[in-house]
Amino acid sequence: MSKLKSLSVFFLSLILPALCMAQTATSAELFKQGTQSYLAKDYAKARESFAQALDQDPNNAVVLTNLALAEFQLGKKPLAVGLLRKALTSDPELSTAEAGLKFVLSQLGVREVPRQIETYESVRTKLVQPVPLYAYLILSALTFFAAGWTLISYGGRRRKAMQEETSAPGFPIVSALLTLSFVIFTGLLALKVYDSTILRGTIIEEKVSLQTAPGDNQVAILELFGGMEVVAHQTQGDWVQITYPGSLTGWVKKASVLMTR
Repeated sequence: MSKLKSLSVFFLSLILPALCMAQTATSAELFKQGTQSYLAKDYAKARESFAQALDQDPNNAVVLTNLALAEFQLGKKPLAVGLLRKALTSDPELSTAEAGLKFVLSQLGVREVPRQIETYESVRTKLVQPVPLYAYLILSALTFFAAGWTLISYGGRRRKAMQEETSAPGFPIVSALLTLSFVIFTGLLALKVYDSTILRGTIIEEKVSLQTAPGDNQVAILELFGGMEVVAHQTQGDWVQITYPGSLTGWVKKASVLMTR
């Protein structure tokens, strides 16, 4: 029994860390191979290497970005869009992924379908999605303490004026602005947290039919095109229910959607 325990301790303390280090080295080597293949314009081999590296580190934004560029070179533009969105979900500040997404979308020419842009989606695109969660958390904390400090100072000056029977200090404009900023940043922080609970995906086929129900030969209600971002709800077999924001809800094949969050 003691020997078995000693072997277990040896395995946990020495073997497992060694395996983790080997896996990390393998992932780095695969990434290096993919980069070399990409520079040599062997995009198929680059895609294979980046995909294998991604299997070991599924949320690595840099690997996702490089895989997206390889897919783009191989003509898989909608898939490249989905991979870049997934990269930005992992790291919203990765400038190469952001620049790559803008470029691929400009080359893809995503077609619009009739829809009504919701207020939340507009705010999300401009203020929620591009900013990391920690940034709003820091801003909320800073404005909270700053507003509290200025309000306490204002209260002290007002009390002193009353005791000395002098004119009261003017309206605390700075405190009001800081309080308003705190409310705004806290609201955006709450929206950021809420948005992280929404499962989104990207259409990665050139064109798919949004159906009224899961299954083949169902009634098509809308055509969706590659690169469009959708909200996923539930799955049923090989099908997933999605909503194109501001438009209709229906079913498409799971294989036609890459979940980016």
